[in-house]
Amino acid sequence: MVSEILKLCVSKGFLLDKEMLGLLGGLSDECARRVVEVFGNLEIEERVINRKLLEKYFDKLKGVLVVSEGDELSGFFEGLGYYGCDSGFEGSVEEVVKVNGNVKLISAPAFSQKKIEVKDFVKHFRTRYEVLKGILEEKNFDNLTSIRKIGMNRGSHTIIAAVFGKRMTKNKNLFLEVEDMTGTSIVLVNQNKKEVFEKAKDLLRDDIVAFNVSGTSEMLFANDVVFPEAGLVEKKYSEFDEYVAFSGDFHMGSTMFLEKNLLKFVKWLNGEEGDEKQRALARKVKYLFLMGDNIDGVSHYPGQEKYLIQKTSKGQYDKVEEILRLIRKDVEIVMCPGQHDAVWVGEPQPIIGEKFAEGLHNMKNLTLVPNPSLVEIDGGFKILMYHGASINYFIDEIPDIRTNFGHNSPTRVVREMLKRRHLAPIHGIADYIPCERGDSLVIDKIPDILATADQHRAEVSTFNNILMIASSCWQSITPFEEKVGNVPDPCKVPLFNLKTREIKMLDFSDELKEVEWNSGGELSCELRGENGG
Repeated sequence: MVSEILKLCVSKGFLLDKEMLGLLGGLSDECARRVVEVFGNLEIEERVINRKLLEKYFDKLKGVLVVSEGDELSGFFEGLGYYGCDSGFEGSVEEVVKVNGNVKLISAPAFSQKKIEVKDFVKHFRTRYEVLKGILEEKNFDNLTSIRKIGMNRGSHTIIAAVFGKRMTKNKNLFLEVEDMTGTSIVLVNQNKKEVFEKAKDLLRDDIVAFNVSGTSEMLFANDVVFPEAGLVEKKYSEFDEYVAFSGDFHMGSTMFLEKNLLKFVKWLNGEEGDEKQRALARKVKYLFLMGDNIDGVSHYPGQEKYLIQKTSKGQYDKVEEILRLIRKDVEIVMCPGQHDAVWVGEPQPIIGEKFAEGLHNMKNLTLVPNPSLVEIDGGFKILMYHGASINYFIDEIPDIRTNFGHNSPTRVVREMLKRRHLAPIHGIADYIPCERGDSLVIDKIPDILATADQHRAEVSTFNNILMIASSCWQSITPFEEKVGNVPDPCKVPLFNLKTREIKMLDFSDELKEVEWNSGGELSCELRGENGG
């Protein structure tokens, strides 16, 4: 094994000193190769790796490797005197690192390995402000300044500020309390400036935007409001004629889990359903993205045990593994957690751990990632996976969505995330965890696809050339959903073609005897399965 390690190191352009060679030689073949592969991808300048260099690049190294409590790599690091390697992905991966098959992790959260204090929340918001300020500054505003510098100098200015207060005046004008790193001020948005008022009325607390204003720092009058707004110059196309399937919200373990319907999808995916044309289509599906709530979990609400077939998280994950292992092995599966999974609820969430899901960690065609994560696949397509815990809060806080869409249009909410370049901007409403390197819910790298779940309704839309895909679920309506007025639309699977960007929506529910693709008459087809469904 030692000679193989040396050969691999030479192929990567570096050597190991005697101590490092001995340390890696004590690992299994697979773990040693993983460490060497990561060192190679770091593109470090030094040609001989020793313990001193390991200490220098330790954060980057641990930030890329998937390290779980009790596994071999965790013991390796702890033996070197490093602790706290039990939180999955430990850092933000700045460069593309191959994780599994053709799936590459672009970025993942940097989870804190210490007690969270008030200063960590301060750092969280300061970092968010600086990142979004940098994005807005790229728009090259005229007269860009800070609140402090405006002072009593009347004129036209542009400030980049966070909203920390919002109310409507008696005259129906919008009164905003804002702050930047230099001070606070008031921004008044006059209802007679209809275009500006329309932009500003949906501002949320903690939104970071640019205001074009006039007046003094004591009272500023808005002439325009500019959001950071994510967008792509053009849509990406791949040379690979492959499909990506999007699903999630299995809620396995629930009495309302639609196992028969999910197995029908698995059979279709394996080419065991439909005519030759349909089977040929199924063979083109190379990726399956699962956006969380893979199990129903336990103790998520009072009386949940009445609605559980399997009452332990481990037993529920065993069922997930059982079904996923039925899928043909050339399909790369990527899975992130959701609120019902056996990880902490606050976002970002670490990968699902081996304690409850050891079998999932042993699946070669399954990549477990945190929530959120930015993943790259064939053709350079970047997919931002986010389960979507904040979607309900956007619906509650934005009157237009609450009144006109409710829970029926999840991509309408995702559009607001892209407009703000943030997945959950409101402090105190969505649960979040401050991370080592700032706010990991900021959308700093623009994805080709933003994929979400949570609302149990499949929908596809676009915003500034970014594809928004909301996945369906495999659970019938729950008492909680009935209570809040959310009507799920289960058993739908969106498919996306990397080469043509064609989108198909497959329905595996019991109600339909035929399945039509939302892609025109030429490509529409029917799928017949068990009981005519």
